[in-house]
Formats: sequence, structure tokens, C-alpha cells
Amino acid sequence: MNSIKQIDYEAESPEVPKPFASLIQDADDRWEKFWAQKLNKRYPRYVASEPAQVYAALKYVRDEGLALGERFIEWGSGFGVATNLAAQLGFEATGIELEDGLVEIAESLAKKHQTGAKFITATYVPEGYISYDHVGGSDIVPDESFGHQAYPPRYDGMDIGLDEIDVFFVYPWPGEQEMMLKLFESVASEDAILIAYYGDGEICIYRKQ
Repeated sequence: MNSIKQIDYEAESPEVPKPFASLIQDADDRWEKFWAQKLNKRYPRYVASEPAQVYAALKYVRDEGLALGERFIEWGSGFGVATNLAAQLGFEATGIELEDGLVEIAESLAKKHQTGAKFITATYVPEGYISYDHVGGSDIVPDESFGHQAYPPRYDGMDIGLDEIDVFFVYPWPGEQEMMLKLFESVASEDAILIAYYGDGEICIYRKQ
């Protein structure tokens, strides 16, 4: 992946100011209810990130002027915490999530906290690509049956292509880390930013070259 450069960044867990802290606390309360109701069994692949660290990384990208613009997408947005935090920081933020139930929670958070974030119920694998599992992880490849792609990949419900997104965020499963980097390399435009949360204290920021 010669066209991706990692940017020097060390994960932080800062004290989060309002209104970000209010959003995070609300999401935490909903997460507790989610577990109490055993809904985690319905959505076994959903795992929450550490929101203070996500906030810090988003704020770093904004404050350092790393992104060329304000268009943000989260791949696999779950409760939509990262997307809502991005919206509160001034990004034009959209979350992509396949599970309707999780999208409803994310939209409820956005409405209550008036973030302006939007959510689309869809797979993060855009039209023209196929993802598949193999021994040791997952991969993504162009869909040869799709034919020549005359326009940049996009999601239904968005009027811009992925080549117009300035900042991507993802919390991939361990076996999907390389796949998400490959997807970013394939669809992002030059100078786009990817924030990848790999676990507590493990956040990497990349730039497409």
C-alpha cells in the first residue's frame, strides 16, 4: 500500500468538554441498556470504541488542518458516536451502517443532541466491489462482473462519490484491518484522511498519497 502514509499520532484520552461529553454519556447509558436487554446477542459484531480517544483523534485532524475539507464518513457506524462527534466538531458527517436497529439508535442520538449527523442503512462495501472472508481475515476486490465503473463509487442516499470524502473513520475487526486500508486506498482521493481505531490506545491516522 505505497499510496498510504501513516501520520505520527499518539492516542489520547482527554477530559471531554460539553456538548461532546453529554453525547458520550448518553451513548454510554444506551450501551448499558443495550447489554442489559441482551441486544448485543442480536448484533454480535457490534463493539463500541473508546469515545474520548475517538474525539481526541477527530479534534487532532481538525485542529491540525490535516483534512482538505469537512466531508466525513464512518464505515460501520454502530451507535453513531464517532459520526455524531465529528458533526459536533464541524464535519459534514455521515455514518454507514447495515443494521437498522443500530441506525435507529444513532439517529436518535443525533436528533436529541442536534448534531446534524446523517446515517445511511447500507453495507460499507460500495457498488463495484466484493468483500470475502479467507483464512486469517477478509479481503476486498473490484467486482469484475460490474463492468467499467464510469463514476466514483458512492452509497445510495448520498449525492457525492467517495472520492469527495475528506475524512474516513473505521473501527475494523482484527481480521478486517488490512481490508479496510485496501478499501481506503481504492476509493479515496489523494490527500484524504483515514482514522482507524484498532482498540483501546491504538488509533492510527493515514493519508492517501
